Amino acid sequence: MLVLAAVGPVTTGYRIMLFIHIIAVVVAFAPLWLTPVLLRLTAAGDKDAADALDISILRFSLPGLAVAGIIGCGLVGMSKKAFAFADPWVSTAVILWIILMAVLAVVARPAIKAFRDGDASARGRVMMATGIGHLILLVMVFLMIFKPGS
Repeated sequence: MLVLAAVGPVTTGYRIMLFIHIIAVVVAFAPLWLTPVLLRLTAAGDKDAADALDISILRFSLPGLAVAGIIGCGLVGMSKKAFAFADPWVSTAVILWIILMAVLAVVARPAIKAFRDGDASARGRVMMATGIGHLILLVMVFLMIFKPGS
């Protein structure tokens, strides 16, 4: 069943949670779009760009992703049984969220620090983590819009 509109009565609380969820996603993914530019500046010797890249992941992407995932789970709980964690699109989104958090925390941050400290080979790991983040974003947006398996 393809669901493109709200299911059942949508409360003000649900709408506020949805608003926070969307804003958190924007905050989480905005730094990933700046990564290539900051990497070029870092490669040119700009230590401030490297610090900005590390800070953007630490202070924006990871907390934004954490908030987006937690609020997303709250939205499933508030959906008055319209959606459940057993729905394939929800469980897939939760798994992708966990994978993305791990990639940013375990791959991207250490690679950014290594690249900042002069390890040119770390650039590939940073770009890989960024690419994985972009791909997961696209898949998750698809899941949230089309809700396959519902």
